Amino acid sequence: MIKRLLSLLLLYLTLFFGAYQITTPKNAWALHPCRCCCGPSCTTPISACSTACGCTSTRQTEATRTHITNEFIYHREWLTRIVWEMHLLPAMLLMTDQITTVAVTQTMAIGTLFDAKHQLESQRLLQTMQAQAHKDYQPSEGVCTFGTNTRALAASDQNANTVDIALSTQGMARQLISGDTISANGGSSDRESRWVQFKETYCNPGDNSNGFDALCAGTDASRYNKDIDFTQTIAKPYTLELDFTAGGNVSEHEEDVFALQSNLYAHRLVPNFSDLYFMATRDDKAIDLGSFLYMDMRSLTAQRQVAMASYHALASMKSQGDANVQPYMQALFEEMGMEEAQAQELLGARPSYYAQMELLTKKLYQNPNFYTDLYDKPVNIDRKEVAMQAISLMQKRDMYDSLLRSEMSQSIWLETALEQLQDKYTNQSASEENPIIREVLRALP
Repeated sequence: MIKRLLSLLLLYLTLFFGAYQITTPKNAWALHPCRCCCGPSCTTPISACSTACGCTSTRQTEATRTHITNEFIYHREWLTRIVWEMHLLPAMLLMTDQITTVAVTQTMAIGTLFDAKHQLESQRLLQTMQAQAHKDYQPSEGVCTFGTNTRALAASDQNANTVDIALSTQGMARQLISGDTISANGGSSDRESRWVQFKETYCNPGDNSNGFDALCAGTDASRYNKDIDFTQTIAKPYTLELDFTAGGNVSEHEEDVFALQSNLYAHRLVPNFSDLYFMATRDDKAIDLGSFLYMDMRSLTAQRQVAMASYHALASMKSQGDANVQPYMQALFEEMGMEEAQAQELLGARPSYYAQMELLTKKLYQNPNFYTDLYDKPVNIDRKEVAMQAISLMQKRDMYDSLLRSEMSQSIWLETALEQLQDKYTNQSASEENPIIREVLRALP
């Protein structure tokens, strides 16, 4: 742009001063009239003058041409050295320097504006992220509910496994007539012990057409028929006072669970064979067929243990858990409208694994506060969703274990059905050939 302005300026000055010098010379030689050198009365045209007589303009032509040339040279020198170098160039240098200074100042101002713009945008972004962080990392009460009520699940689950093993061990010891169980002296001892227990603990005077008044004197009404009532003994309570660890105490629930188990499984035990010499003769010679009969009894015990596994699993899931979670679970039940005493009775002092899962997978979603808490930050909603997925995985794992027990029970049922056919075509003929086996079979109840 500056170069174009300079070019136009030079062109304008050249035309102006050139026209001025051409039209206004210092000595206007070309304007003098052509006068004949022969005298003032010479009226003859110049072309007719003699050689001795020449026109003044003709004689001044060369001088005029030289003068004009010199003037143009002078004008050029004046334009370049005086006008340009002494006046225009320094002025334009100053102008350029000033324009540059102004441009730099403007650039600095623009840069300052851009810097301020980016600084403000960065501050706004940081403040936005800070506000978002405060928003995202502020868990709601609903999220804390999941965390609080799951912290004792692992300990409760481990205690349930311990109770499961203890119940299975006691059931097998009773069938094998071993240890310090009620069947320590055989099947008769088992039935006698259970009869005494029934009279002293579970007898209901109103049963048998109110005929047990004299038999059931002094029994606790809250424990009537709990040795045969699966609903009252196992299904209804959320927590059973079952704890077979070193620090556990004997409770009524333990007695009820064992009594119901004895009535449900192996009600009639295999008799004590100590006085029957069917496994060995009196001189200690082994009888293989007799030994095989005892192995059949052990096989029956194994099948019963599979059938009892479901009972043990359900009872162990309701065994006592960790006491730390009880106040929080009780508060949730009371929040749903349950009385304090009722909540304490339902949960117990140490809520079981079953009670905790009942709360996390069912009761928690029956509380209206769960749905009103969904008006929450999106991140907290995502946290709740993840927590629910984790609880669902635990529940599916419990369902998987239940399916394994069902599968095992079905396989035992199939084996039992096939065993009956096998006995019909094989074992029956073999037993009839041996008198010792026939004697043992007649002695079996």
